[in-house]
Amino acid sequence: MGASDQIPPTSRPPLLLRFTPRRLQAIDVGLALLLVLTTVHWAFLKGHNRSGQVFVLAAIAGLSIVIRRRNPMAALVLMTISVGLATAFGESPIDPLVAIPIYQVASVYERRRSLPAFVVSTAALSLASASATLAHHGASSGVVVVVVAGWFVGDSVRVRRTYIAGIAEQAAQRQREVAERAQRSVAEERLLIARELHDVVAHSLSVIAVQSGVGRHVIDNQPDEAKKALAAVEATSRSALDELRRMLGLLRRDDQQAAPLAPAHGLSALEALVEEVRAAGFDVDLDVKGVTVGTLSPAAELSIYRIVQEALTNVVKHAGGPATARVEIRHEANALVLEVNDDGRGMPPTATSQLAGEGQETHHGIVGMRERVALFGGSFSAETRLEGGFRVLARFPFESLLPA
Repeated sequence: MGASDQIPPTSRPPLLLRFTPRRLQAIDVGLALLLVLTTVHWAFLKGHNRSGQVFVLAAIAGLSIVIRRRNPMAALVLMTISVGLATAFGESPIDPLVAIPIYQVASVYERRRSLPAFVVSTAALSLASASATLAHHGASSGVVVVVVAGWFVGDSVRVRRTYIAGIAEQAAQRQREVAERAQRSVAEERLLIARELHDVVAHSLSVIAVQSGVGRHVIDNQPDEAKKALAAVEATSRSALDELRRMLGLLRRDDQQAAPLAPAHGLSALEALVEEVRAAGFDVDLDVKGVTVGTLSPAAELSIYRIVQEALTNVVKHAGGPATARVEIRHEANALVLEVNDDGRGMPPTATSQLAGEGQETHHGIVGMRERVALFGGSFSAETRLEGGFRVLARFPFESLLPA
């Protein structure tokens, strides 16, 4: 008997769920004993000339009731033999009991298994009734009616249990889907927050580290240059704090509170970003062709800004000085191309191996850029140039960047 052939226990009526299997088994044993005692009493009152045989058949019927939950098919076979012989012998009180195992079979097994058992049992009992009729016992052909009624009732119960189990499974599946959607939403929010925090903090701290290093080296001999470096540190740190406050404010607000109206960074902020990197001692050229401020959606402009920010952050961190970089944004056919090249030392071997999927850690900045490009269905590459330096190249389908 396969697991798919039986009805799940959870689909049973609440009243039956209150009884443990041991208690149900005890009830069946009690019914079997009551059957045997009743049959013996009936045979004694009737003065049946085959009381011994009737007693044996009653014992077999009682055994059928005892094992009906553990092995319904075997119980039906025993009960069919017992009732069939009792019917052939003549009047017997155990004839109606055949409804118990046939009900059990029909309520537990699918029709492809219960229907053949029903047909065989009905045929056997019909032959027993016909034999009794020919022997002039006046046997009750109603035993066949009992079998038919027991099977139909059991099959109806099985269908109802299957229906209830299906509804319960659908409800459980919906709950699992809701939980999975909530988990995905949380994961996406965490990823978004982590990406924004990385872009803000990494860029600002890289610029601050370079400027503070410059100030420390020139503070004795070139105090004016040291002041410029400290001023750049102050401006960068204030800008980073403003962005962090705005982000934390969004996280702490209730849904019914209005979000701040400060615009997100976009193409118009690229010049200021480039100036920060220039102030850190790097020569950066910015060239934007074929696209103007306001043409793209705010989300697209923010992603482009963050990619340029991360690429220039890597220039500050890894290119070394003096180094030059070129940021180019151009419209080609149906695509927007963003390319950042520098002629510095390139990224260290450990970071390069991480870009190839090696190592235990991940270069989060590169991963963040790739994820931002993937959100718009674009392609991304970040690699060391043969002539020296590093290249970041992102290609966006232009239609995906337009406002909805």
